[in-house]
Amino acid sequence: MRVKVRAVLVRDGKLLVSRERRRGREHILLPGGRVRDGEAINDALIREVKEELGLEIVPDRLLYVAEVVGVYRVHDLNLIWLAAVRDGDTTIDERALIELDAPSLQSMMPPIADLIAADAAAGWPTCPRWLGNVRRAPRD
Repeated sequence: MRVKVRAVLVRDGKLLVSRERRRGREHILLPGGRVRDGEAINDALIREVKEELGLEIVPDRLLYVAEVVGVYRVHDLNLIWLAAVRDGDTTIDERALIELDAPSLQSMMPPIADLIAADAAAGWPTCPRWLGNVRRAPRD
């Protein structure tokens, strides 16, 4: 199992995402990635977002904990944090911003775009939520 950190960054009603190509297809992801051995969770989150998007962030609070158990022997534990861009005046590439209700977010990994949109509209939860396995492996 790999431990990963992900950031939920919302600006002007849009979710900040990263994009990655795998097997010739573009994937939309919450920015973040693997926690290195001996690395603090917050430090990993700050590092990963800086590497992927070139942005300095400030982690706010843990929103969700989710497993991703899927095809190709994937087993990740995702710690998903609400965060903010350190400098609110920082210019962000428009390609990295997607409306919270955009159909393209339905393919985002982990697949929790609907939950993020609902929580953004209702006010973020004050306690982290366990989401369980958000992507089940297909049965044989």
